[in-house]
Amino acid sequence: MGWILFVVVLLFILPTYNLVETYMNIKQQEKEVLSLQKDYDKLSDQTKERKDLAKKLKDDAFAEKYARAKYYYSREGESIYPVPSLLP
Repeated sequence: MGWILFVVVLLFILPTYNLVETYMNIKQQEKEVLSLQKDYDKLSDQTKERKDLAKKLKDDAFAEKYARAKYYYSREGESIYPVPSLLP
């Protein structure tokens, strides 16, 4: 009777262990998926912003204004006084 009980306990313990291990793996993968989704969304936003900037930089007037503001380019005879809060 003791051996039968021992075998029955083993038959329930092993599948339960595998079930718990699988559950833990699934939860960890769900966390990883959420993290990767956040990274993807962030990179998608950055890509969109950069594409918009690239389109705007095709306009010569905007490109000049951008270069003057960001890189302090000036025309001959001009003095530059940077104001950081006004940078594009």
